[in-house]
Amino acid sequence: MTRVPLDERRQLFLARQRANQALRDQLLAPDPSHPLSPAEASHHRRRMVVKAVMIAMLVGLGVIVFQTVTFNPPTSIVEALLPRF
Repeated sequence: MTRVPLDERRQLFLARQRANQALRDQLLAPDPSHPLSPAEASHHRRRMVVKAVMIAMLVGLGVIVFQTVTFNPPTSIVEALLPRF
């Protein structure tokens, strides 16, 4: 086996160091689509407001339907499964 010359070893070491640093920078950099990044902050707030409004509308609709529609649960399972004539 031949030994790698000192200058080539130094070049390999520096290339490995640059690659490691680039990988660390990439992993530590915030993702532009992250909910807390400035670019996505307004969209995130808007989505949260839309979700809250939708939940409020569904709850309100459920209350209105519950008050207007009477639900008579069957007294037994047999009554629920038998056809009504």
